[in-house]
Order: sequence, then C-alpha cells, then structure tokens
Amino acid sequence: MYFQFPCEKCSKKLKVRDENVGKKVRCPYCHHTMLVKKPESPVIDTTIDVSASGSTSASRTSSSRGGNKHVSSGWADGTEVSLSKSGMIAVGASVAFIALMFPIRNYYLGELFLDRGWVPFALVFLMSWSATILVLKYFKLGKQKDSMLFDTLPIDISEEISEKTVSRFIEHVKNLPVDPRESFLVNRVLRGLEHFSVLKSSAEVSSRLQSQSEIDATAVDSSYTILKVFIWAIPILGFIGTVIGISAAVGGFSGGMDKAADISALKESLGSVTGGLSTAFDTTLVALVMSMLVMFPSSSMQKSEEDLLNWVDEYCNENLLKRLKESDQAGSSGDEKDHRRLIQRTIDKAMANHHAELQTWIEKLEGIGSTLSQQVVKSWGKIDDKIREQQEAQLAEVKEVIRHLESVEEKMTALQSAHTSHLEKMNGEATEMAEAAGVLSQSFNGVQQGLNGLNTVLMNLGEKQVLIQQVEAPRKRWGLFGNSKRVR
Repeated sequence: MYFQFPCEKCSKKLKVRDENVGKKVRCPYCHHTMLVKKPESPVIDTTIDVSASGSTSASRTSSSRGGNKHVSSGWADGTEVSLSKSGMIAVGASVAFIALMFPIRNYYLGELFLDRGWVPFALVFLMSWSATILVLKYFKLGKQKDSMLFDTLPIDISEEISEKTVSRFIEHVKNLPVDPRESFLVNRVLRGLEHFSVLKSSAEVSSRLQSQSEIDATAVDSSYTILKVFIWAIPILGFIGTVIGISAAVGGFSGGMDKAADISALKESLGSVTGGLSTAFDTTLVALVMSMLVMFPSSSMQKSEEDLLNWVDEYCNENLLKRLKESDQAGSSGDEKDHRRLIQRTIDKAMANHHAELQTWIEKLEGIGSTLSQQVVKSWGKIDDKIREQQEAQLAEVKEVIRHLESVEEKMTALQSAHTSHLEKMNGEATEMAEAAGVLSQSFNGVQQGLNGLNTVLMNLGEKQVLIQQVEAPRKRWGLFGNSKRVR
C-alpha cells in the first residue's frame, strides 16, 4: 500500500510504499535525502470542493508549465543505454586501464595484460564496455526508483478519475519534473489516463495497461541482449588465446627439435614453448574471471529492474485502476455526484473512530482467544492423561488374556500328546486284530476245503449203503498200581 509523505525541504507531496518506512529516500523534485516516517493517523478531509481543487490544480500546473516542455507518453527508454556512448566511454576506460598496467609490467599482473598478445586487450575492451553499460543502467534505475515517489494521482485534484477530471490528472503528470519516456511509472500512468480519456472504459484501460506491462518487460529483457553477447564472447576470446598460445608453443618446440645439436638454440626454443603455454593458460584465466565479473552484476541488475516493473504494476492496480470512474447513467446530475462523494467522505470520517474501537476490541478478543487456547491446552492435557490411564488398564487386561491363552495352549499341547499316544495304542490293537482275522480266514479256508472233499465222497457213494457198526467202548479197570487199559 501507499501513503502520502511530504518532502522536508520543498514540501512536495510524495507517495511512498509501506515497505520504505524507516528507510532513506531521495525527493525527485529537489533531490533531498530524508528518512521516511509514516503518519500516525490518516487525515480525511470531508470538505474538498472539486471545482476549487480543480482550479487550484490548474493554476498550479499553469504556473509550473513555464519551465517544462509539452510531453506525451511514448516508448519508455528508461532502461536502454546508448551503445555508441557506452562504447566511447569503454574505449577511454580501456586505454586508462592499460596505462595503469605499464608501471607494473614487470610483475605477473602487468604481464597478464601486456605480454600475452592481442587477446587481453580485446578482453579489457569488452569488460570495460560491459561495466559502462551496467553503470549507466544503474543510474537509470536510480532515477526510476526516485520517480516512484511522485504523487502522480493526487487526491487534491479528485478522489475519483472521471471524464471531467482526467484532463487535470494528465496535465499534472505532464508537468512533473521528469520525462515520461524515462520513467516506467510516469509513462504507464500517463498512458492509462490518455486511454481512459478516449475509451471511457476502465476495462479497456486495464487491458491496455496489461499490454504496456508486457512491452516494458520486453524492453527490459532486450536491453540485456548486448551484455549476454559480451558474457558469451569473453570466454570465446579466452579460448582463442589458448589456441594461439598452444600453436606458438608447438611451433617453437618443432623448431627446437631441428636444432637439437645446438644447446643455445634448444634453450631459446624451450623459452618460446613456455611463453606460448603461458599465453594459452593466462588468457583463459583472464577471460573466465572477467566473464564472472560481468555475469553476476548483470543478473543482479536485471532482477532489480524486474522488481521495479512489479512495483509499477502494483502501483497502477492500487492507485489508478481502482479510482477510474466511468460515466453514470443518463439523468444523474453533477450535483448528485458531489453529494454522493460528500456522503462517502462523511461516512469514512465517521467510521475512523469505529475502526479504532474495532482495533481495541480485536486486541481484547486476541487476549481472550489466548486465554481460551491455554485452557483448551490444559483440558486436552487432562483428557490425554485419562486416555493414557485407560490405555494402560486395557494393556494390563490384554496381558492377562495373553497369559490365559498361553496356559490354555500348554493344556492343549498336553492333551494332544495324550491323544497321540492313545491313537498309537489303538493302532497296535487294530494291527493285532487284523492278524487274528487273517488266521481265522485261513481256518475258514481249511473248513471249506474239508466240506468240498466230503461233498465229493458223498457223490461217489451214490446208491451204496453204508453200514455203521457200533463198537463198545473199553472198560476202565483200577488196579493196585494205577489204572490200566485192556483192549480186546
């Protein structure tokens, strides 16, 4: 968000972001450096007369127009750097740098730039050109940040930007002490106001500003094209120096081999070989170091400009698009509009005290919420203790059940072993019964055979008679020395 902040020296009203509170800024009007302090409470003026403010603004702008030429929005060159201007400065900086190396040409640092062929001179020129572009872009970025402090859409003219007041806002922006083409913010606001004065539609203005934002982002990105080329070309030049040095070393070595018989000539050829190798490695070293020295500041500068564009987008959304007011329907008069504005200001002023009281209630509610949070934490602690006790009791019951199951398992194991032994005994008895059944089966087979033989004998007898004689059984006689048998 933004708030108005008057300059301590020229009393001009500036619009500053909340993030700049406590930081030092420079006034874009008088270039006075000051510390930003946020006002304690905003002052809402409910008696602003639009017509009076418009006449005052018109008189102010007409009085300040004498020293400024008429400008209009156009291509924003607040990021572009002249290549011819920067190239001339780079030539002078390169000559000055080489001149500074002459007093130390006998040292290693002087030899890196003076005794390694033409490649170090080209590297110094590209490095100087890149540094010049970055320095010029840094100053342009500083002007861009200073222009962010301009109050481009002052409330003194009107709180709303309508068809009647847009011309006064345009005149105010044109009379600012800055060229709109050198400031992304001023150029964006001026374009938005001009589009609104023609299109009379806030939606169309929003679309145009979105397109302008893309154009500015493209301009920032394209302004770093030459730096990207230099970052690519510097290492390539180092590799070219490497190739030149290795070629010289190989040529000196082949020439020394032809004169190997002469010791002095061989020493001279070895000197040319070492010189070529030093050229090869030193030029690569210088190129890589310079490439890093250009790459890091370039990336940092590009990020700063992209952040600036984001701030410009935010400024336009918060201060321009929200205040655009399209024409009302037919039948509404200007007096009714003024009455509505006055009512709105009165409501805002009346609500200021309520906002303060609401803030007090919010602080009290925060304290109550903190107390409730502590009580909830304590209650949850008690509930957690009870849950733990219940869990411990349930765990003890589970352990008792586990012990009971273990005893049951032991009994089942004993019962299973007894059952196994009983089954083995029954298995033995069944085996014996099977053997007895086998013997009985054999006896039945013998009886069957006897019956079959008897049947055969009876068939052979046929009609024959069979005489059966009864024989008297012998008598038993008891003698002196025991029983004796006599057979007659």
